[in-house]
Amino acid sequence: MENNAFHTAARALMKINKFVYSIEKIIGMILMYGLVIILFINVLFRFVLFIPSAWADELSRYTFTWLVLIGASIAMYNWEHIDINLVDTLIEKWVKGDHKKKEMVLSRVKKSAVAISIGYLIYLSILYAKYLSQIATLGTKSMFLGWGLTVPMSSILVCSILMAFHGICYLIIPEEIRREVGGLC
Repeated sequence: MENNAFHTAARALMKINKFVYSIEKIIGMILMYGLVIILFINVLFRFVLFIPSAWADELSRYTFTWLVLIGASIAMYNWEHIDINLVDTLIEKWVKGDHKKKEMVLSRVKKSAVAISIGYLIYLSILYAKYLSQIATLGTKSMFLGWGLTVPMSSILVCSILMAFHGICYLIIPEEIRREVGGLC
């Protein structure tokens, strides 16, 4: 009975994880198309009208930063970050052809790496939240857009939390449920 309740909870968590991922994809697409439009306007102003557009430079930097970090979170969900084959090769030599043992050891190594990454992301989030709080207290504004710098600088905090969430889901949700619902394989 307890195992059934766990699987039900894991499926619900995976659906939440997948919903968060779908929102990230939508935001990523909006940011990507927005960045293309902003850069087009910037090129138009700079090279056709010969009027430099400082606001477009600033907005494109902020948009690109958000896009990269949202992309990192999307990659965490899809398990698309850089994978180092050296560990796989060393484990394969160590277990000498025992495929089942290799998969078990490799799974534990991957889960350990994810756990370390989650620890780092949580630590980064705590420190960065304090830093962002100081920036908000100072009321510093961007030079050309006049926005509070907490808007563009919060991308690190938001995306670190999203990546940690995806990593926690990877550790908690059994692989068969991840495959069934989709993602984090």
